[in-house]
Amino acid sequence: MNRTTRLIAGIAIGLVIAAGVYAKEKKIKQSDLPPAVQQTAEQQSAGEGITVTGYTVDKAEGGTLYAMNLVSDGLARKTVIGSDGTLVSVQQEMAWDKVPAAVQTDFTNVTGKGKLGPVSSITKEGQVVAYVAMLERDGKMNHVQVKPHAPALEPIPTADSK
Repeated sequence: MNRTTRLIAGIAIGLVIAAGVYAKEKKIKQSDLPPAVQQTAEQQSAGEGITVTGYTVDKAEGGTLYAMNLVSDGLARKTVIGSDGTLVSVQQEMAWDKVPAAVQTDFTNVTGKGKLGPVSSITKEGQVVAYVAMLERDGKMNHVQVKPHAPALEPIPTADSK
């Protein structure tokens, strides 16, 4: 098995696991957040033009994760916070003209005759680790992920694919 095939298989397995994890998310109120999570959530939602649209909790292997959904300047953002208040990741929707040119090229190469949905960056520990988008092609929805400094990957079917 060559490196690209292993990489695609690994990402596919990760997406299947992630789809299962997201299915377990439960909506909660801000008042249900532990104090450390509330503090981080307040820091992440401070600023003009930011609206919190909801909170979820997920009991995942290895702990509990809290997510805060926001809209900032008209763009969706999902902030994932550990039960100790640690910022785990931020998924931020981006305007197409703000997506780096090399990443635009990778998405365009994968899209083909399909329709690419909004692109989001995923940030962990202050660094962008990937760009993601939904791709509709041939009536199927696919999750496409491109790393900042890696070649584009083929679309990977999601649980929503039909």
